[in-house]
Amino acid sequence: MNSIEMLSYVSPIAEGIWLIQGPGKSRFPHSNGFLLQGERTCLIDAGIGAKRIEEIDHRLPIDMLVISHSHPDHILAWHTLADRQLYLPIQTPESVGDLRLLGQRFAADRQDAQYWTQVAARRLGIHPMRRPDARFDDGDILDLGPLQLQAVHSPGHLDDHYCFLETTTGTLFSIDIDFTGFGPWYGNPEGDIERFRASVERLRELPYKQICSAHKPPMPRSEAGQAFDRYLEAFNRQREQVFDLCGQETDLAALAEQSPFFRNRMRDSTLQRIFETEMIRKNLALLVRENRIIEADGRYRWR
Repeated sequence: MNSIEMLSYVSPIAEGIWLIQGPGKSRFPHSNGFLLQGERTCLIDAGIGAKRIEEIDHRLPIDMLVISHSHPDHILAWHTLADRQLYLPIQTPESVGDLRLLGQRFAADRQDAQYWTQVAARRLGIHPMRRPDARFDDGDILDLGPLQLQAVHSPGHLDDHYCFLETTTGTLFSIDIDFTGFGPWYGNPEGDIERFRASVERLRELPYKQICSAHKPPMPRSEAGQAFDRYLEAFNRQREQVFDLCGQETDLAALAEQSPFFRNRMRDSTLQRIFETEMIRKNLALLVRENRIIEADGRYRWR
């Protein structure tokens, strides 16, 4: 047994690959991490937190950190490995080096952006990221020796969102195409429903044997087909939830107060409003384009 497997949150998923579960069952602000040991030892994402990274690094020194995208639950404890090789997507903007600018990227309203920055810095303890040692683009191969990690650009959740296919074992890391009951999340200004759906469709056609996401346990390909179907159907479910609320004339703020997606379950009501507003806004735009609802002076109703 590898010494890291003595840790309760570490599980082997293929030869030379381990799932590292984040605290709190990998729910936000944490996520699963994935450790790959070849000629170099690579950790995908830093959402497992500083303590777990340090415990793993003590048993199996980590050579490189690969960040799938720049959401807080994936960069969370990157600074713990600040002296190792850092790989970022080519689409990740320089704003990751300034939390104030990152807040402006992730929230459209100025005050909301300031609030996001405060949460990231004070509550989550996120550090601005340094310049990476390397960047990867769609189709690039990160060569780990016997393991080969192919980068798969999967935008929609975020512009710089990537999945990865380890081609030797057929392990697909779907990251935040995560198959949770909530469904697809696109609550930032750059989130895009149509690009997200296209990314999911592309991913399901890849030649994988098992699939591992950032917030759920791994599953074999034999179970993944139904999981993909449910996840794609969730796009429609979310849109219908918004459509149903437009039976009586309403506006975006009123719709967000009804919280069709989060159902007012987030502890932070401000973040919930920010995220919910963006998701509702995107569904309203699609419903208008589909001629199912009418928009006039910021108010919406059934056609």
